[in-house]
Amino acid sequence: MKSIRTLKIKTMKKLNSKGIKVLKTIHLLLVMMWVTGVLAMATLYLLKPKSGDELYMVLNIILFIDWVFVIPGAILTVVVGVIYGFFTNWGFFKYRWITVKWIVAILIILAGTFYYSPLLEQSLEIADQTRDAALDNPVIATNTIQTLISSSIQGLALIILVVISVFKPWKKKKK
Repeated sequence: MKSIRTLKIKTMKKLNSKGIKVLKTIHLLLVMMWVTGVLAMATLYLLKPKSGDELYMVLNIILFIDWVFVIPGAILTVVVGVIYGFFTNWGFFKYRWITVKWIVAILIILAGTFYYSPLLEQSLEIADQTRDAALDNPVIATNTIQTLISSSIQGLALIILVVISVFKPWKKKKK
């Protein structure tokens, strides 16, 4: 009986150059959705609503952008990254710059899911219930500052990931 170490594992078939170009195109479009969505959300936090209804609408628009652009863009970008890892020679952790991209992207998604989104949803709920009084609500004021900072940091981090993807700054890991 052969030991596990001596068994040969059949490698998966890699994508051809046309397949890689299609994958890269999809990846770039999804990254665009993610980055522009996050930056749009950050920009909307700079608005100064004059009524509770305006505040509620701005928060609803931010939530819409999150659900329609940011979340699908982020999740599908990760899915495409997994496809890249399996079906191209890039791998998952073969290069330091790819490892950095994985770590930062997952951290951004976790921060968005467990920090940013709950603050947004809390503000939206308060604005919905209190309307004009929401303009002076200290929880909304704090959440707005925190979400503006959070979304700005996320946007900057995503832009840095794009730069890393273009320049591929670190050499291949040693085996």
